[in-house]
Amino acid sequence: MKVKVFNLKPGMIVQEDIYNLKNRLNFKKGQVLDEKTIELIKKSNIIELEVSFDETSSFMQKSFEDFDLIVDEKKYSKWLENISGIFSHFSKEEFYVALNNISEEIYKTLNVSEYFVLNFMNSFGNDSLMYHSLNTAILVSIIAKKLDTPYIMYKQTVKFALIHDIGYAMLNDRIINDFDSNDKISVIHNVIAYKKLQTLKSALNYEILDSILYHHERYDGKGKFHLKGEKIPPLVRMTQVADAYTSLTELGYTPYQALSWILKRCGFIFDPFYVSLLYEVTGYYPTGTQVKLSDGSIGIVMRRNDIEFFPDVLVDGKIIKTGPDTNIYIKEVVE
Repeated sequence: MKVKVFNLKPGMIVQEDIYNLKNRLNFKKGQVLDEKTIELIKKSNIIELEVSFDETSSFMQKSFEDFDLIVDEKKYSKWLENISGIFSHFSKEEFYVALNNISEEIYKTLNVSEYFVLNFMNSFGNDSLMYHSLNTAILVSIIAKKLDTPYIMYKQTVKFALIHDIGYAMLNDRIINDFDSNDKISVIHNVIAYKKLQTLKSALNYEILDSILYHHERYDGKGKFHLKGEKIPPLVRMTQVADAYTSLTELGYTPYQALSWILKRCGFIFDPFYVSLLYEVTGYYPTGTQVKLSDGSIGIVMRRNDIEFFPDVLVDGKIIKTGPDTNIYIKEVVE
């Protein structure tokens, strides 16, 4: 998989030969990265690198260390443990109880009366799928609450978001950004999950099962099953934008780049209505976007405010409120 250089971790394995005379880099496919090597790569003109992981390796990362997580680590750990059980045990009773409990706790935990600091925890390696599934469900929960989605529909949507990629767990392999991929694993993971979960139909109901099968349909009708527009289940259309955002940031895209990627595909892959809702949650400058302010200082966007172009920005440990009240504005995004 391709990883942005600033997300490289010791223990990752280079999957391509690299020779760069200017920066004095010489790596062979199969070389294991260490901290010294990663620092050399970061100083070069390399933007991203094809890497793999030792099957026993797992790297956990907090996207923005200076910010509180959207859900504290204890809750993350508890929910991840439950998701692990869901992905590995298909007992009807256990599956239903665990899925219902997590979606209920997410509902009670997230209060959308204020704007969120969208700071998620990610992991590389074997357990990355669980983190991705949880992060997607959390973001979907926020979008659903912004919509005042009826409670029953809300629970269905979050349950689906939690298991939308369960097919990858069944295949023991994963394509992270599978929206533009024709890789065999990405093409069949939804079908595999749909077939294997038929025995749990009474616990999941047809709506969630159908959404698992169709969760890579395109809004323009050019997906595998050629469903178009509102023919695609609403659970799918809402979850797709959160799925893409969390996948891209997991791969090392900045939040601003991830949002831009989704906006460019609005009306093609994604339903414009749900893209607008994601945009409403993140703002034009999502949490974690590095920006240059009008006074020349560099900071990181913490959260959006009522006016999306005037977010709170963290500069040298201090929160700066942008806008006409302070006469400090965002001049540009720093990539």
